[in-house]
Amino acid sequence: MSIAKHKEVLAGLLLVIFTVLILTLQFIGLEKTLFIDLNEEQTIIARDDRPFNGSSIAKFTQTEQGLAFSCHVIKEAFAWPYCELVIDIRNLSNNASQQGVDLSSYEKIGLWIKHNHPDQPGTRVELHNFNDAYSVDGVINSLKYNTLEFSEKHVPYPTWINFNNFYVPTWWNSTHDLSLEYGGTDFSNIYTIAITTGGLVQEGHYQFTLERIEIKGKYFKTETLLLTLIALWSLAAGYFINRFSTVNTHFEVATKQKLEWENKATSDPLTSALNRTGLRKYFSQLESNDLVNFSIIFLDIDHFKRINDNYGHNVGDDILVQFCHVINSTSRADDVLARWGGEEFLLLCPNTPLNHAVLVAEKIRATIEEASWPDNIKLTSSLGVAQMRDEDLTSFIGRADQALYSAKNSGRNKTVVA
Repeated sequence: MSIAKHKEVLAGLLLVIFTVLILTLQFIGLEKTLFIDLNEEQTIIARDDRPFNGSSIAKFTQTEQGLAFSCHVIKEAFAWPYCELVIDIRNLSNNASQQGVDLSSYEKIGLWIKHNHPDQPGTRVELHNFNDAYSVDGVINSLKYNTLEFSEKHVPYPTWINFNNFYVPTWWNSTHDLSLEYGGTDFSNIYTIAITTGGLVQEGHYQFTLERIEIKGKYFKTETLLLTLIALWSLAAGYFINRFSTVNTHFEVATKQKLEWENKATSDPLTSALNRTGLRKYFSQLESNDLVNFSIIFLDIDHFKRINDNYGHNVGDDILVQFCHVINSTSRADDVLARWGGEEFLLLCPNTPLNHAVLVAEKIRATIEEASWPDNIKLTSSLGVAQMRDEDLTSFIGRADQALYSAKNSGRNKTVVA
């Protein structure tokens, strides 16, 4: 074997070893951890509903065990009483005080939290993000609320929560006019972390001790790493194609791997539906004539939070996977399913006028109601249907979302047309 061929073999072997090593470190190890300091009193506050004429009283104290938070919840003066412990993490950044912390490369948050409120139904964790596209400096409610509510009896100690399980509350989205680009969760500039009472908080005492907070993630975004490897392998494949005419088979394999990796970057890892990246890519490839007779169906699982609270998140994940399977098996071949966030999904229906889309929606709704679900859970879905008009995509999706909201507000398990 010639020296040139020896070098080519060695270079190929090194590329394989490098790829295996990088992927192993990415998916098994090489994890970074951000520790949240709970000892800086000036960055931690207790808030309650008194600024809104409520009567609940929240307070916290520093103890050897951690932050002891307590709240006396009073409902008589305010319809939606709440208390929350808010940790300002902006001082973790090396930038100016108004710059938050970029958590977009992290994957999960861990809470070492001990609850002492057996009569309360749940707890909510929130990550508040500032973005000039939708936030106003000094206006608290303009920060995007990335949130997840859980029942502590269903989670271990410590409690680890994946960022992809967070969602943006409907009340927040309904008060902000956002484009499709900013419609989902955002962890790029987090100002504060809040531990707060749940949406169904009961009058009485709510208290816990927060001992520790950690945030973990990869040093490199998986999508970026995969695209880098794709580029390296593409260069290598291109070289060997030019060098050897017999390498066509290897090029086909590399192309297949590229498509698989690209699919991972544009698909929801749990349900295999399109994620928001895939949704944007889908719409960007449409021509204007593709939007004629283009309809969408906005779907939401009714009372999904109760499933997570009563049966745990593993059962909830199984429900989401089967829910997507039912939709795909009931819809048409050209229809495309995307996960909008949490338990909300979009079914894209090209070449489908509104009356036909309504028939598809009703067929899906009936199939979901009649299907068998894990643990004999009775499952229903609410749907909003809209057909594309002379409008932008944000308005189009917004009309379907409003129709879904009407379906949920008028009793659920029904289809409403925008």
